[in-house]
Amino acid sequence: MSNIEGDALSRLIQLQAGRYDIRLAWKGRGVDDLIELCNAHAVKARMAKHLWTGMRELMQMSEIKDIPETLQAQIYSIILHAQALVDMDNDDHARRLANINKPKGAA
Repeated sequence: MSNIEGDALSRLIQLQAGRYDIRLAWKGRGVDDLIELCNAHAVKARMAKHLWTGMRELMQMSEIKDIPETLQAQIYSIILHAQALVDMDNDDHARRLANINKPKGAA
């Protein structure tokens, strides 16, 4: 992360965002970068919420039983795959944070 630039708050935001693998076009001004980070997170969170809600509604429709089994299986596969990826990302992130927060010299 040698390309971190800007005021102290901006550098802190960039460092923490990098730990979450968040890449944005940083302005180098802490307050502006914080606003940009919050906006980016909010957009992704809303999109995920709406997609998840849509998939749940699709699964609850009685007509789902009328579509071919291959399509039903694909829909269920998408949902299970997404959940598995979220779980794996959460585990990976927890491991990275544990390593970052490990005291110096600890094995």
